[in-house]
Amino acid sequence: GEVSGRWSKNAGNQRRIFLDYSRQHVTGETMESLFDLADTMRLTDRMNEMRSGMNINFTERRPVMHHVLRMPRGYDFKALHPQGDTILDEVHSVLDRIATFSEDVREGRIRGCTGKELKNIVCIGIGGTHSGPEAVYEALRGDAAATQAVEGRGIKLRFVANVDPVDFDLNCRDLNPEETLVIVTSKSFTTAETMQNARTAQRWLVRNLCKASPELTKE
Repeated sequence: GEVSGRWSKNAGNQRRIFLDYSRQHVTGETMESLFDLADTMRLTDRMNEMRSGMNINFTERRPVMHHVLRMPRGYDFKALHPQGDTILDEVHSVLDRIATFSEDVREGRIRGCTGKELKNIVCIGIGGTHSGPEAVYEALRGDAAATQAVEGRGIKLRFVANVDPVDFDLNCRDLNPEETLVIVTSKSFTTAETMQNARTAQRWLVRNLCKASPELTKE
């Protein structure tokens, strides 16, 4: 009875997301303290400021717009932000281009510079631009429909975040550069670790592709 009562008090279900923290070392008093802290820090107000597009990223002096990526086409974002319609249209324009590019790669309409089909993907990023895509990949590995979609395609997906060149070598040594697509993910393209790995990938591609196809050295 005590266990089931603890579970009912330390779990929540919001918008299809189920959160069970009953096995954590928290009590009702702990949660009340956390709620009080959230009120003191104006958490709800800050969340609303983020949703409305205010410049809450004081370091970079710009708004935090991650949530807009999840807004459906036609959502009334203008009710929260004066340029909401324009911003949302721009977001979906980019998402459409990503979808088209991805489908062209999968169907072989976009190929490597030597004409070979792209079968390997190397994702370069750090922090959220690394862990986010990797988390999606790991989640889809357990999805039956996703597994069936890639069955027999021989696709290899690698993630590179460590700036140590040995890590890049370990991730890419068994890949054919002629069949490899490198994706660099960054907001600013100034992050030192990401750009260092991007340059490492560039050297790897140029060195191996020019060896495989000497005429590329003339371009």
